[in-house]
Amino acid sequence: MRYAFEVHLAAMTSLLRFLRWFAHAADAVVDAVGRIGAWLVLFVVAALFGQLPLREWVGAGHILANDYGQIAHATVFMLGVAYAMRWDGHVRLDVLYHRMSRRARLLVDLAGTIFFVVPWIGIVLWFSWATTVRSVAVFEKFPETWSPGYWLFKVLLLVFGLLVFLQALGHIARDLASLIDDGSRPDVSASPRDATAP
Repeated sequence: MRYAFEVHLAAMTSLLRFLRWFAHAADAVVDAVGRIGAWLVLFVVAALFGQLPLREWVGAGHILANDYGQIAHATVFMLGVAYAMRWDGHVRLDVLYHRMSRRARLLVDLAGTIFFVVPWIGIVLWFSWATTVRSVAVFEKFPETWSPGYWLFKVLLLVFGLLVFLQALGHIARDLASLIDDGSRPDVSASPRDATAP
C-alpha cells in the first residue's frame, strides 16, 4: 500500500514538474518574441508617420516605406496578441470573475482556453495554411501597388496562430498544475494572472 502511494506521489510530482516547466517555456518564448516585436513600433512610427512630411514637404516619400510600414504595423499586433494573453492583458468582462474563488477562476480560465481559444486558433491555422503556402510560393505582391512582400502578411498569420496556440497550451499547463497542487500558489513570474506586465 505504501509502495503504491509512493509511486502515485512520484508520478504526480513528475507531472507537476513537467506542467510547470512547459508553462515557463511557453512564457519565455512568447515574452522574448513580444519584447523583440515591441521594437517594431519605432519603425512603424518612422515609416508611416514620416511619410506625410516627406511626401508633402520634401517630395521624397516612397510607396515601399508605406507598404513595409503596414507589414510592421501588422506584426506588432500579431505578436502582441500572444504577449497580451501571456500577461492577461486582454479585455475581460469581470462582472463575476473577480468575485470567484481562486479555484473557480482557474476552472473558468481552463475551460475558456480549452473550449474557445484552442478551437478558434485551430480554425485560424487550418484555413490559413493553404493560402499562406500559395502566397509564399509566388511571393505575392501588394494588390494596389505591386510592391513585393505581401506574402509576409500571410506568414504573419501562421506565426500569430502558432504563438497563440503555444501560449494557450502554456495556460492550460499552468492551470492544470495549480488545480492538481491546490495548496501551492504559483510564483509571480510564472503566473500572469497573479502578476502585472513589465
